[in-house]
Amino acid sequence: MKTICLDLDDYSILNNRLDLLIKLKEHFPNLKVTAFTIPYDYQSEGNIGGRIMRATTLKAVQKELDWIRIVPHGLLHLDREFEKCTYETMMENVIPAIDEAFKKDGLPYVKGFKAPQWLWNEEVIRALDEVGWWGAIDRNQPQMLKTKTFFRYSHSIDEPFWESDRELLKLHGHIAGPEKNNLERCFFGLMKMPSDAKFVYADELLQSGDGKEDYNYPPTGRFMDA
Repeated sequence: MKTICLDLDDYSILNNRLDLLIKLKEHFPNLKVTAFTIPYDYQSEGNIGGRIMRATTLKAVQKELDWIRIVPHGLLHLDREFEKCTYETMMENVIPAIDEAFKKDGLPYVKGFKAPQWLWNEEVIRALDEVGWWGAIDRNQPQMLKTKTFFRYSHSIDEPFWESDRELLKLHGHIAGPEKNNLERCFFGLMKMPSDAKFVYADELLQSGDGKEDYNYPPTGRFMDA
């Protein structure tokens, strides 16, 4: 029996593709999804249509929290947002703002972090380590700086992951395009996941500096209530 972790980037209240996720959940009743979520999604919420729909879509997102787990993905998801961010900015502005945004929306979140475009620096990492947050790192950048505990995916969902003989598959994609591993484009590939798979969240598969897999069922000390 395979163990599968499915993580998706750029999830937000308005950019959620719950239509596809719920269809996937219907096919895999035990499905769990790690949603790297933008707290302030200015691209989606910066127009009047988004503001009108926000209350309705927020309720829809809240309804699925028993199987979709929220992890912060930047703050505004600006281009190169954390490439030159300072320790002080992280501690005094970013981390408090993330907490405020999710609490305001009634969204419990995990104490983890993924930087937009995988771009961060030593000061960002120092701040995350100090507050006990893990970070997500890119499989394709072996030399990427990492937090003391981290999550690293094994397969992109646009790859033929179903052919892998690994017992553990850590699948990574995006909620929407233009990336080629977006959920809609890769939906039928995801339907090839084994029906008897055991699904877990990213924070149940954290690693430390020695690279050893760290299984936590359930995760301890990493979950924050809204």
